[in-house]
Amino acid sequence: MISTDLRIMPSSSTLPDHATFRAAYPALNERCYLDTSSMGLIAESTIQAGDQEHQRLMREGSTRIFQWMYGGNADVIRTVAASIGGAEQGTALAQCFTAGLAQLAPLLMHRPKVLLIGHDYPTLHAPFALPGFQRVVVSPEADGTISLDTVRNVMERERPQLVAISEVQWLTGFRIDLHAVSSLCRAFGVWSVVDITQSWCVVPLDVQAAGIDIVGASGYKWPLAGFGNGFMHLSGAVRAELKERHGVDPIAMLNAGHRDPVALTRLQDALERIATIGPQRIAGHVNALCTYAIACFDAAGIPVLHGRDAAQRAGILQVQGDEAQVKHLEEHRVKVAFRGKGIRVGIHFYNTEADIDRLVEVWER
Repeated sequence: MISTDLRIMPSSSTLPDHATFRAAYPALNERCYLDTSSMGLIAESTIQAGDQEHQRLMREGSTRIFQWMYGGNADVIRTVAASIGGAEQGTALAQCFTAGLAQLAPLLMHRPKVLLIGHDYPTLHAPFALPGFQRVVVSPEADGTISLDTVRNVMERERPQLVAISEVQWLTGFRIDLHAVSSLCRAFGVWSVVDITQSWCVVPLDVQAAGIDIVGASGYKWPLAGFGNGFMHLSGAVRAELKERHGVDPIAMLNAGHRDPVALTRLQDALERIATIGPQRIAGHVNALCTYAIACFDAAGIPVLHGRDAAQRAGILQVQGDEAQVKHLEEHRVKVAFRGKGIRVGIHFYNTEADIDRLVEVWER
């Protein structure tokens, strides 16, 4: 019998002091939240940090903005770079991944042929619809996975110069092996362009060790930083080629202009929390909870469409269901999302076994 009282439901966790971390997110007092893949919850302290920065801007005006220009931005860049194992000199702040890639894309037109994945996130595709690019689209397999053998075959035939792909597919949760993608791209002399919005801060990354050429993300999902913040990271080889070809430092160009200090403050606070908990610990907790969820879904007869293979998932599971089921769950304060061919369940470090139990209990009503 599944308990419906989340306050007394025992829940194991691989994270130390998990109850304290969970208590930082007031929304969890009001609902069972399993939709970080749409938007991550924001900690109360993150909102407070942003409010305090807003107050400083109100009271100090240009004095405060100059402090951001000559120090604050660099501090956030340092934190972002550390979170992905990147280089500070290769990191640019962006309003979001969409804006960052749209700004960068015109500099990439000397590599006009781009391999994309069918049904990947629309704003990863959009900049390459500009005149001057030629798009080659590889369809996912029938089960939603992406075959690197198929990608290799298309690369051999089409000879693209860029491969643009999300580490985690937004519709299914399928996670590609970034090291394998990078190795494949290097073998063909191709630049890899990777959107990690659905994996940043839930899948540990050392971008330099992985050998990814261009990577970026928005901060409103798994970093839990709210809207208006994100980044782009360019490898040394990319920066050198773009500077030689265009006569401009691409990172300086991407960093030009003003960013919202309030949004950056939220990003800084959120990433510091992620670092304190520990990326590997977060990944371990999420993986264990996904495994638990699959066992619960199997026991309840809820078909799991994607996520059984731990090597091919991050924090997203996809189960069979329709929009009516999503509405039913929401009426009982259980938040998931209908995406693609099923219901997307997004699991993060603040979730517990009790959240999964609640989902299953309400599902069966």
